Amino acid sequence: MAAAFSGAVLRLVSPPIGLDWLHWFSFVPLLVAVADPAGRPVYGEGWRGRLRALMRSRNFRLGYLTGGLGVFLLFFWLAQTIDTFSNIPLPLAACLIMLFAAVFGLPYGFLAAAVVPLRERFGGWWAVVFPTVWVTAELAQPALFPYYQGVGQYRNPYTWQLASVFGAYGVSWLLLATNSALTEVWLRRQAGASVAWGPLGLVAALFFGNLGFGAWRFETVERALAAAPVARVSMLQQGVTMLERLQDRGTKVLRSWMALTRKAAEHDPDLVVWPEGSIYNSPRDKSLQTAFGKLTKESGFALLVGGATVDVDPDDPERRASWNSAYFFDTQGNLAGRYDKMVPMPFGEYLPWPVSYLKPFIQGVGSFRAGTEPLVFHSEKFTFSTPICYEAILEAQMRRLADADVFVNITNDGWFGDTAAPHQHAMLSAAYAVELGRPMLRIAYTGVSMVVEPHGVIRYETRPYTEVAEVVELRVATFETPYRTWGRTFPYVCGLVTVVVGALELIAAVTRRRGGA
Repeated sequence: MAAAFSGAVLRLVSPPIGLDWLHWFSFVPLLVAVADPAGRPVYGEGWRGRLRALMRSRNFRLGYLTGGLGVFLLFFWLAQTIDTFSNIPLPLAACLIMLFAAVFGLPYGFLAAAVVPLRERFGGWWAVVFPTVWVTAELAQPALFPYYQGVGQYRNPYTWQLASVFGAYGVSWLLLATNSALTEVWLRRQAGASVAWGPLGLVAALFFGNLGFGAWRFETVERALAAAPVARVSMLQQGVTMLERLQDRGTKVLRSWMALTRKAAEHDPDLVVWPEGSIYNSPRDKSLQTAFGKLTKESGFALLVGGATVDVDPDDPERRASWNSAYFFDTQGNLAGRYDKMVPMPFGEYLPWPVSYLKPFIQGVGSFRAGTEPLVFHSEKFTFSTPICYEAILEAQMRRLADADVFVNITNDGWFGDTAAPHQHAMLSAAYAVELGRPMLRIAYTGVSMVVEPHGVIRYETRPYTEVAEVVELRVATFETPYRTWGRTFPYVCGLVTVVVGALELIAAVTRRRGGA
């Protein structure tokens, strides 16, 4: 029950529920349960025997339950999307998500199994070492959706400022350190032992020190933003489902976005943004290019349009290839540039190896090619890059696109329906405003659309599946954050510490075996 509780709470912490305060003690039930030395493995001979014994141990299985249940609840929306837009039925899709959870829940099992050895070696200081091992696991785990524990604090402005220094990894560390310290207090009280004041005091100092740093940085950034130049940008969003939109073709879709644009144009925007895949045809088509050029020149705003590009395949001139693109028209009516999405979404825009051979049997998966060049557009008031959809949650790609004043993230989360997915996607995207010190304008086809400032404040936010045609203010100021400069130095240091701790434990185990012999 304790393990299941800690897993289920992961869903409560995540948006749209967003009870982020629970996160500071949500792992305590699991950690108390796996602190029992009786749950540690009894190792056999050889590495296979040791691994088998570890995975059969009570503590591993409790951690695996937490991780498997948490991942399944967090990402069940994938099953709903697969069922709606492919030929895979919901029961089979649910089984696929169970398999997904079974794989990505494994690190929780290994982490839970480490609690007893760490307590035995470090005493109360395990509360500092354990979060270090946890961050190493977050860094090492390959993730289709890089959902780190710390990112759930993105709406908590004072605790979230730490991400500007260490990224979401730093917030993950502090979360797990707090959970571990509270666990140690509980265990010692149950045992009638004295409190380990050293590690408890350190974690408490770091927790409250981070609040003080957060308050200072928040006010510093806010003062700079108050004096920053202001641009007027559109918030355009439609209230239709993708099933409804897929029944419309050609001019009806184009007219719907034109109608929203005319409403927004009444409020004198500097930049109007249409989301990813807002039209079916390429804005390079002569008639469309003429129409968009006339619109921007007469109205006096720049326009960014998400659309497709179909052109000659560079690898095979006899074939055609597709790209997911963003087209920019300046205020003079010129088509001033095109950015092609550099990281297509696996299983949505293409099938990756080794399952690519299944493409003829699965409906709904695209065949998009990857762009090759990060591009920065120049409007009259600021420069901006355009991470498209999935790119906005990938650190390496966001760093490639960070040499601009603003991130303009265009996406179409309507494919996921009215599930947790649009909210989770918005959360993971919004994190980079603080981490990389750039404001973000996020325009989603059916929501969630938002303006996120470099201290994490979400100034404007839309509800999914509501029609929006507004013009809002974007305060343009950039901040060179330590995290942008240092990158993943902190999690790599955590990884080094973890390797050293693991080596010490291995040496001790060998010594015990020789002594027993």
